[in-house]
Amino acid sequence: MESCELIPGRGIRRGDIDVFFGMRRKALRDALGYTAGGDGMWDDEDEYASTDGTDWLVLRFLDDRLCDIEVRGGSLVHEGIELKNTLMPTLRADLERKGMALEKTEWLSEGHDCVDLQIVVAAESDIDDYSDDTGDKIAWVIASSDFKVE
Repeated sequence: MESCELIPGRGIRRGDIDVFFGMRRKALRDALGYTAGGDGMWDDEDEYASTDGTDWLVLRFLDDRLCDIEVRGGSLVHEGIELKNTLMPTLRADLERKGMALEKTEWLSEGHDCVDLQIVVAAESDIDDYSDDTGDKIAWVIASSDFKVE
């Protein structure tokens, strides 16, 4: 399972590889071992799979620079809190213990904002695309250069 650390407002870190907003697409492709393939929907996205072939990460670019990070699989952690490989009630409780909260999203059309971490988190039950509505399991976590804390 892929494992990353959230660096709020900057991006994610996978081992010694920084995946930070503003980085160039080619540099990230080289660092993450990108291989072309699949049926990517958009030409401004790079999709990555974990070693077992499941969806792991989608990186979106604007003018060849990283602007959005969508973690779809594996583990994403910040200061001991698991953000992706968990259930929504567990995540809410863990965030509350650290003085943070999930709120109805204002940044996207689905999910819940964690303003302190500058992310949007969606459980499978939050997403219209899940026909089998599997409930509280976290489907994705998105960080974006556009998510600003005022």
